[in-house]
Amino acid sequence: MKLIAVLGTKGGAGKTSLAHLLCLGASLRNHPVAYVLTDPSRQLRAEGRPYPTLDARRPETLAGLVDAAKTGDGWMIIDGGGNRPAFDHELHDLADLAILPMRASAEDMDTVATDMRALPKALVWPYAWPTNVFAKKSVEPFLQAMEGTFPGRILLNPVPFVQSSHELLLPVLESPSTTVRNVARAVFYELQEKLGE
Repeated sequence: MKLIAVLGTKGGAGKTSLAHLLCLGASLRNHPVAYVLTDPSRQLRAEGRPYPTLDARRPETLAGLVDAAKTGDGWMIIDGGGNRPAFDHELHDLADLAILPMRASAEDMDTVATDMRALPKALVWPYAWPTNVFAKKSVEPFLQAMEGTFPGRILLNPVPFVQSSHELLLPVLESPSTTVRNVARAVFYELQEKLGE
């Protein structure tokens, strides 16, 4: 089983929605996948989702799930959530891939740069990235700066901003919009490509 950890100390960077987006994409591509919640300040939201949502807000539960994942098939997407650097470091060491979402802001870039230094195998994935041609051009320097500082550790196909992606975090996931489903498929495909799957 592939263990993917979505981490980072920056609140609001998109860890939870990216984790759900990856799970939705995997399920739409008929891959076995599970979402794992670890942030003790969040509620478990499982209803209506086409993938299992597992509660690992207690460390011993997470340890058991990680051990079980070693012998299973498919994907386990761990939502690191919360500002917990020591916890992120442990997950980073266990995961097949650690991802740090980054929004297009100087604050995100600064925080993610600090995380990148602490988590040497982690990759940055630009998240909720502008899709308007002029906005994309204005944030291009963020990607160039990060790629210059951390060569080869930036996923250069940003996850686009999708107005309706908030539905991934609703208490009940009814039927995701076509746009969200399309982005989810593309994002999961990008993950597979990065891991050579």
